[in-house]
Amino acid sequence: MVQRLKHLKSTILMIGGVVCLLIGFAFLPLPPPFFGMVFLAAGIPMLAAGSKRTRRFIQLMRWRHYRHNQKVEYLVSRLPSFLRKHGHRTRPDVLVRLRGKNNAKQG
Repeated sequence: MVQRLKHLKSTILMIGGVVCLLIGFAFLPLPPPFFGMVFLAAGIPMLAAGSKRTRRFIQLMRWRHYRHNQKVEYLVSRLPSFLRKHGHRTRPDVLVRLRGKNNAKQG
C-alpha cells in the first residue's frame, strides 16, 4: 500500500512537472518573459522530486556547467524551505564524490 502511494505521488509530480514545463515554454516568448520562467522554475523541481533519473540528469548538468552552479546555489539559498530541499538534492557534489570513489577503486 505504501509503495503504491509513493508511485502515485511520483506519477503526479512527473505529470505536473511536464505540464508546468510545457506551459513555461509556451509562455516564454510572450511579452512578460518572467511569466514563463515562473512555470519553468516550478516544473524543474517537480520533475526532480518525482524521478531519480531526472534528479541525476540535473546533477550532471550542474556539474558540467559548474561556474553557473554558484548562481544556482545562490538562488536555491533564497528559496523557501520546502523548495530548498529539492535544490539541495540536485547538488553536483555527489557526482564529484562518486567519481573519486570510482577512481580509487580502479587505481
